[in-house]
Amino acid sequence: MGARTRCLGVDDHPVVRQGLSLLFNGHSDVELVGTVKTGEEALEAIEKLQPQVVVMDVRLPGIDGVSTVKKLHQTAPNVQIVMFSAYGDKRLLSDAIQAGAKGYVMKGSPPEDLIRAIHTVAEGRPFVDPSLSPMLLMTDNDAGDRPLSEREREILQLLAEGYHTEEIARRIGLSAETVKADTKRVIGRFQADSRTHAVAIALRQALIE
Repeated sequence: MGARTRCLGVDDHPVVRQGLSLLFNGHSDVELVGTVKTGEEALEAIEKLQPQVVVMDVRLPGIDGVSTVKKLHQTAPNVQIVMFSAYGDKRLLSDAIQAGAKGYVMKGSPPEDLIRAIHTVAEGRPFVDPSLSPMLLMTDNDAGDRPLSEREREILQLLAEGYHTEEIARRIGLSAETVKADTKRVIGRFQADSRTHAVAIALRQALIE
């Protein structure tokens, strides 16, 4: 059996924290190393517990979830973050991804979606809850845009698989500057906030796998 993915749960509701514990106990490939109630506690627990993935509520007392993500992304950039929220709001989703979250899962979704999100972000790839309407991630002018070129699609696919700009350039035989320019153009077309946001939009629109 491979190494288990170490996770930290951050939620101010005892029922949710207990639910995470029960869910993780049923999966041999993930380990809940601890749960905390606030963003402040999460920041303190990261160094001590060394999780690979943090599962965090958006609404938290004190420092809210998005602000906590920003701080974690600065202090522990190798830790991946999955937002676990009851709110399927486009602004919250955009803010969370822009802050550095790699995944977004709705609390009303099947438990296996959260487990899948944890595995996905642990591999460096983004995950957006399947229950969110594709329209939530589409901009108003998406329908009228030209289709992605084969190269743009290939770059997005490699980004989704966790490759960096230089690696993508080597794989498809382009300069790193060209890849950066193509990536920036796609981000602009999607009106995305970041490469991760653009990849999430492309995944939800089934433009890439």
